[in-house]
Amino acid sequence: MSNAFLEHRAKYREVVSRRYGVTPELYDEASRQLAPLAVPFSMRKGEYLQRIGTPAQYVHWLHSGVTRTGFITEAGNEVTQHFQTDGESVGAHDDLLRSCESEPALNFVVAETAIHGYRLDWSEISALYKRNSDMRDYYLGAAQRSIIDQSRRLYLNASPAQGRLNAFRREYPGLEQRISQKVVASFLGITPQYMSQLLRLDGSKR
Repeated sequence: MSNAFLEHRAKYREVVSRRYGVTPELYDEASRQLAPLAVPFSMRKGEYLQRIGTPAQYVHWLHSGVTRTGFITEAGNEVTQHFQTDGESVGAHDDLLRSCESEPALNFVVAETAIHGYRLDWSEISALYKRNSDMRDYYLGAAQRSIIDQSRRLYLNASPAQGRLNAFRREYPGLEQRISQKVVASFLGITPQYMSQLLRLDGSKR
């Protein structure tokens, strides 16, 4: 069992258990069940945790750093869906479900900063969910939160650019200082040039 994994996970017990709607005790039990599967990993900025076109294989859990999940449109434009930061699981859930049928991933996951954490094999986690009721309850909480977050982002896309920027800052406090302006623009669905104009306007109001 990875004691380091348990120590890192314990730092986020209150935040994540509240976010998933589970008890801290269930969070700790999930950590204990996952610990034997956790393999330490580190990546540099720009390295891919998951690539489009190959079946997703791993869930990653970060104890430091920032990753970004997105996809490429038919026109070749890169769209950012969401970010993951310290204490969060990393993986496109829909791609993980597709991998059960050996279908290729539609999304990429890339390191936006140097990252450190643990890699867990999705097939092993899935088997754990099937045989352990506590893990099923934990997974249900995580999946429900993912659905809520995805729905909120769909509504966000219908907002004006300034509203999307404000919502980004609320959802990811402090993240703007850790990643590039170009990446923030990709998340907001605007060009980097318009992002610069938006920031100048935003700064003039302060």
